[in-house]
Amino acid sequence: MGRTFVELFRAAMNDADARPYPYQERLAAEGLPELLRVPTGAGKTAAGVLPWLWRRLEHPEAAVRAGEARWLVFVLPLRSLVEQTAAVVREWTANAGLAGAVGVHVFMGGEDRDDDAWRMDPSRTAVFVGTQDMLLSRLLMRGYGESRAQWPVSFGLLHNGVQFVFDETQLMGPGLPTSAQLQGLREKLGTGAPSQSMWMSATLAPQEVCTPDHREVRGVVELGEDDRVGGLAVRLNAVRQVERVEVPESAAAYPAGVAQVLVARHVPGTRTIAVFNTVERAVAVQTALAKLVRRGGPDVVLLHSRFRPPEREGLMDELKAPLSAAGQIVVSTQVLEAGVDLSSRVLFTEAALFSSVVQRAGRCNRAGEFPEGANLLWAPPPSGRGQYAPYEQEDVETAVEALTSLEGTCVTSTRLQEMPVAPKPVVHPVLRRRDLLQLFDTMPDLSGADIDVSQWIRDGQDTTALVAWRDLTDGRPGEREAFPAREELCPVPVRDLKMKLPLDVGHLETGT
Repeated sequence: MGRTFVELFRAAMNDADARPYPYQERLAAEGLPELLRVPTGAGKTAAGVLPWLWRRLEHPEAAVRAGEARWLVFVLPLRSLVEQTAAVVREWTANAGLAGAVGVHVFMGGEDRDDDAWRMDPSRTAVFVGTQDMLLSRLLMRGYGESRAQWPVSFGLLHNGVQFVFDETQLMGPGLPTSAQLQGLREKLGTGAPSQSMWMSATLAPQEVCTPDHREVRGVVELGEDDRVGGLAVRLNAVRQVERVEVPESAAAYPAGVAQVLVARHVPGTRTIAVFNTVERAVAVQTALAKLVRRGGPDVVLLHSRFRPPEREGLMDELKAPLSAAGQIVVSTQVLEAGVDLSSRVLFTEAALFSSVVQRAGRCNRAGEFPEGANLLWAPPPSGRGQYAPYEQEDVETAVEALTSLEGTCVTSTRLQEMPVAPKPVVHPVLRRRDLLQLFDTMPDLSGADIDVSQWIRDGQDTTALVAWRDLTDGRPGEREAFPAREELCPVPVRDLKMKLPLDVGHLETGT
């Protein structure tokens, strides 16, 4: 007889006193819904993995075990989130003694030794963690980085007997309606084994995953009254005081001005986080901080999406290490607003899409560890070229109005989440039935062209190339030069590439 869900949860967390939140227990008892709406810091990742794992392997009823999808496919918008999530899933399965029974595979740019291991035993219970680029492209039979012969194989395996979990949906762009359309089309066209989808977010409205072929959301789980007591209540009731800070409006003076604010407002022995809308501004502020912070002052850590995995792993280790007496200042971009369990005494954010501001605020006094209070500082982005990037001007101005209305007040994550701030409607290309059927033709065009599926996966301005560099003895790769491994690849926006690309770009992959 298998363990109860609570026993499995405690084993996975390696904590005999751990207890799942009531809503997580409901998911274990009833199965995953289509929409999970819970605030930041409420354990969404565990809710997306452990209830499925228990129902698949250790539920007392054989019919439930047999009826649960054999694969859990966890889809994320950023490479950095994939690495973190895959690491924690491996830790949970190992702690629970299930490492031999459950495979954990990563779908991300670059090659790894076990990238094809899942094809060898498709009936094995497994968890897949990958970027929306790599997974949605395979669901559209145009897998990025795959050979043409493998497109139908991945398509067939990933559309049958799978439980999809789409996390951090506010960053998915056109991938969000595409994921909903694929769920609706699977149900209408039929598959060999049923597949289900669950979307997780603190801010997602049900109508955002209603599309022409997925017209309604079946099952929405939110926090109940029993969730609002005990340990989770401390997180839900944690407050931070909203305050606009005065910084220079000009792009040239802005980094130094923000750096001065961060140093002045930093509390020794604690962490301060600053989140910027672009990598360029984050780097400029970190450079300014390096000039201001003297020896013996707080450690300054820069984190964004353009590091290679080994460097990013080292940075994450720095963030997890105990704080020094002087504390730490973390300068980051959107990578910190999703999937990173990090908290701060002071958090500064640029005005952005309001749902992103809500996510960032969840990294301030995250666990209620500062009952005396915490500070949520903000300012509009500086004037000049790319002032509002990567957001729409109207969305940033709406967020400015909302934050201004909260000036001087103490807010919880729940209050921010419930504010009636609607983003500007965005029209994305919608995958239709005829589009999907056309993708079944995988024969190359006479001109070498293929149907471009990128419009259904990610906004065009977000296109990146994965770049690797090596020392070459004679200035060019040899005939048996190995394909770049995942650890070598650094994502760079195509618009920022300042190199002449060779005619053969086979070693460049698009995607984030």
